[in-house]
Amino acid sequence: MAFLRVIKRTFVNNQYLILGVVLGIFISYYFTEPSSSSPSCKQNSVRLTDNILKKNNNLTSISDNDINKMHTISTKQLKTRRLPSVKKDSDKFVRPRYYSTELGIREKLFVGVLTSEDKINTQAIYINKTITHVVDKVKFFITVRNKMKSTFNLTGIVGFTDTRHKYRPFQVIKYIGDTFLQDYDYYFLMNDYNHLNVRKLKEIVEKISVSVDVYLGTIAEDSSFCSLDAGILLSNSVVQAMKANLDWCINNAVSDDNSENLGRCVHHSINLECQEEIQGQSVPSYKLKHFQLEKYLEKLTRRKDFNNAVTIYPILQARDFYLLNAYFSRQRLEKLKAEINTLSKNLNDSWPPGQKTGAKPATRFDLPPQLYFNMTHMFFPDDLTNIRKHTAADYKDIQKIVETIKNKVLHENNNFQYRRLVNGYRTFDLSRGMDYIMDIGFRDLSTGKEVIKRFEVCKPLGKVEFIPAPYVTESTRVTILLPIQETEIDFALDFMNNYHKAIMEHREKALLMLVFLYQYNSSSKGASDVFTSPKQLAVKLSNKYRNEEIKTIWVSIRLPNNEKPVTLEEHKVLNVALVDLALKKIGLETVTLVLDVHSDISVEFLNRVRMNTIANFQIFSPIPFRQYNPKVTQINTLEVNKNAGHFDRQNYKYVSFYGKDYISARKRAQHEIPIIRTDNDIVQIIHNKNSGNIFELFMKHSDNLHCMRATEKELKIKYYEETNNDEQENLFFGTKAQLAKLLLNNQDKMNFIF
Repeated sequence: MAFLRVIKRTFVNNQYLILGVVLGIFISYYFTEPSSSSPSCKQNSVRLTDNILKKNNNLTSISDNDINKMHTISTKQLKTRRLPSVKKDSDKFVRPRYYSTELGIREKLFVGVLTSEDKINTQAIYINKTITHVVDKVKFFITVRNKMKSTFNLTGIVGFTDTRHKYRPFQVIKYIGDTFLQDYDYYFLMNDYNHLNVRKLKEIVEKISVSVDVYLGTIAEDSSFCSLDAGILLSNSVVQAMKANLDWCINNAVSDDNSENLGRCVHHSINLECQEEIQGQSVPSYKLKHFQLEKYLEKLTRRKDFNNAVTIYPILQARDFYLLNAYFSRQRLEKLKAEINTLSKNLNDSWPPGQKTGAKPATRFDLPPQLYFNMTHMFFPDDLTNIRKHTAADYKDIQKIVETIKNKVLHENNNFQYRRLVNGYRTFDLSRGMDYIMDIGFRDLSTGKEVIKRFEVCKPLGKVEFIPAPYVTESTRVTILLPIQETEIDFALDFMNNYHKAIMEHREKALLMLVFLYQYNSSSKGASDVFTSPKQLAVKLSNKYRNEEIKTIWVSIRLPNNEKPVTLEEHKVLNVALVDLALKKIGLETVTLVLDVHSDISVEFLNRVRMNTIANFQIFSPIPFRQYNPKVTQINTLEVNKNAGHFDRQNYKYVSFYGKDYISARKRAQHEIPIIRTDNDIVQIIHNKNSGNIFELFMKHSDNLHCMRATEKELKIKYYEETNNDEQENLFFGTKAQLAKLLLNNQDKMNFIF
């Protein structure tokens, strides 16, 4: 009884604790998911490697000469791996390595040849020489023994150490799925005794939609599967489905016929039987009944099924491969010539013959501008220029055209002598090329009079080619150099506030370096510092964002003593000096972008700077959009609009480059502008009349660098008065219509003044 009283007293004193424990057990029992890992789960499911023999699992020893030529795969690499856990996507978009990956662009055709170590230096060589220059990718799949008989004289070899014949197709599918699944639309598998008319195969796959499932070939005898002997065409979607079901395909590979095993796998994976035709396209084959091809070729060429065949088999001799390749190449050449002759009969409506006619404008406002020129000048080349001299390229182009016309006329009529270019008109059609109309005067030697003849000349656009460029990303840090003069403090504060909202709040990897240009007698200490306001704002922003990659820093430069205040407008060579001094502070490994206090930028602009500035390859000079005077346009917002401003093609001050590239070009230019190492060195160049154009410095002194120029709508320049540039000071008041309207509205005031 005493024991029960003790228990009762304990329960009463701890009843809430005991109740909490019981409740916790109850909740954990009913709300915890049962474990999914059970020893009995999927006991009957046999994984891919469980069905493969345990022998020959080690990689074959390969000589050093063959390492770079062959990719070897053991059966261990066919193991089905658990997919890695998917991490939560970050907020920041990560750009793929290539544009084609992001856009989902794939090459058209992959050819896989099943061969052997014995035939890699014979049959495979013959196939390689006849198709590799046409097809996108060719791979040769072999079985590698422990000791190779000879070295390989071929690249693109993939070796498997599993010697069982019936697993070869699945080893190939596994390799293709792991390596090339995102790169090609179609995959053609064949044996090493097939001759492939690869050009005809490419024409066929070009006509088949990539959205359909393709298992195309010749049906094997007494079967519903495609024959691997004749070649099999698989679409990307079918290969994906087969890769996902490789375990089942390996377990059910019960036949020694690869065609049957492969077909059974396709049927299980995507429920397809062999297609002999799809969307009107087929891959016909022809099986030879004899091996003396040269003797019977003449008879075979009269057979329609032979001429239409994409694959011909079996071919065992090198001469037969080359003979068939020569025959089908000649057959294709004759077909192309016939097509050219047919098309040539209908070219009378176009000029030049075969050239695309110019695009017809929808309205009269869409007419392409026709520029008038003579041998020395171009008239009204744009809305802001009345006349300008020909550039070197334009002048050379016109000379060449005139010379061509002169030679043509003198060849047809010896009585004419070239005198002069009377009129010239040039029109650029984006869909066609450059069209010229020229009136040229000739002296008729028989009469002595001048005869003016009109000629039309077309320079069609050439084929567009992609220029290979090194790989760059949008994660590179950009260092912005912002020169600030004592008269530009208000503009600088405005720039820094906009920069804070547009760049720093988005945590962009950008470092802003303010370059303060002190006059000789200006104070730089304490409250009397002329740049106190921008320095205080820089400290405030740096404290708010303590990450080094988005800090705001500054460097001070003391200008030399001079009769007048030293300014960037009057002494343009200072642009080079301030970059020399600033690079000592920021280093040479990052992208350096030179701006001014009137700039307005965005994250998109910085990304384009990162993509277009490539170390040891390219610098970038964006063409900015400059704002007209808002008092004239009555447009207060800074937007890209023809009534609000225009792209300033004469402006080269905005430029981005890598520090190493700048130093390399700067050393070559030091005979023109001495390198500035300290503030005291500036006095050496203060009276130098050099343009101070950094883009020009790269153009003249960097032989291996591309100098890229492009309009940039995200680099906007606010209106300011440019008083020291006689050529441009009147180009940013407004459009001609706006200025005319302004004059008309103030006619009374003008009459009173004058």
